[in-house]
Amino acid sequence: MSTDTNSSTYIKALGYVKRTKNRQQIVNIIANTRKTPSEIKEIMDVDFSLVSRALRDLKDRDIVVCENPEDRIGRLHKLTDLGLQIYEELNRE
Repeated sequence: MSTDTNSSTYIKALGYVKRTKNRQQIVNIIANTRKTPSEIKEIMDVDFSLVSRALRDLKDRDIVVCENPEDRIGRLHKLTDLGLQIYEELNRE
């Protein structure tokens, strides 16, 4: 299910991601493959807490989903349909 790119939900989510380079980078990192927070941390070379906080906020806005939330270690994250649309727009610019 795709989101209308003119909807207020899409516009708010896009603006939220564009506000920080860290969020943009996470969207780009998990656009084509599932990643754990540890893998994202290593790629970004930042504190784990930054990645955890960003992923939680992106999940709260339905941009990212955790595919195995019941696991304590090795949680895999990927973009939702909304997240993929945001990724496509970020990489069009």
